[in-house]
Amino acid sequence: MSYTGVLELSAVRRQSKSIVSSCYYEGALKLTRPVYLEEDVPTVYLIHVGGGYVDGDTYLTDLSVEAGAELAVTTQSATKVYKTPKNPVVQQTNLKVGKGSVLEYFPDSLIAYEGARFIQETNVRMEEEAVFFYSDIITPGWAEDGSLFRYDWIRSKLKVYKNDKLVLFDHLLLKPDDQLNGIMQMEGYTHVGTFLIFHNQADIGFLDGLYEVMEDIQEDVCFGLSSLPKGGVILRLLARSTWMIEKMITHAHGWARHQLLAKDVVRWRKY
Repeated sequence: MSYTGVLELSAVRRQSKSIVSSCYYEGALKLTRPVYLEEDVPTVYLIHVGGGYVDGDTYLTDLSVEAGAELAVTTQSATKVYKTPKNPVVQQTNLKVGKGSVLEYFPDSLIAYEGARFIQETNVRMEEEAVFFYSDIITPGWAEDGSLFRYDWIRSKLKVYKNDKLVLFDHLLLKPDDQLNGIMQMEGYTHVGTFLIFHNQADIGFLDGLYEVMEDIQEDVCFGLSSLPKGGVILRLLARSTWMIEKMITHAHGWARHQLLAKDVVRWRKY
């Protein structure tokens, strides 16, 4: 299969420091050289050089964090999906998190414009004692008449395997109609956010603590927390702006890093 963009990257542990051991990219996908916002953990920024996703684009990203290594991944800017009159855009992401390794994967928001159709498939394979933090934000793009929800549909599938056993299958389908922002769907909100944590100590006690932290933030946002099998928590958010969801996820991420990794907050954002 021919892809619009391909990106492959591996991180390994060398003595007391994690490094990017190999990387490859072609087409519309590139990445920056690693920067060390933390002394021993590389952070890389993924780049789309075309300015946005268009009709029929296909993308493949493979990230691998080997045993004992740590890696932080984000993007240079939001992912913009424009009108797809013939074929939807397809984005396939495969993440491997080795034994005792840590992967923090926090792309900027997905913005779907009028007439956009988008398929996102993310497959995560974790080994024993692996740690995985992940966020996803979906927002409606600008339409000529100023209305929201003018994209055709967005389908996002997230599968997480632990020791080759499926422990999470999250399937989110947003297909705008007159009821999308009604009761039991978006309930008047316009933006959707997800923050996922997999860690052996992310148990019910951790979930209760995170809930108290999130509840203390008095903002126009609706959120829910669920416990996941094998040590995990998923936070789902509804809001009316991207920055609000980013604020909530950043707050939850900082607290989780402190509680689970004994680390301080790291500012990844570019602005």
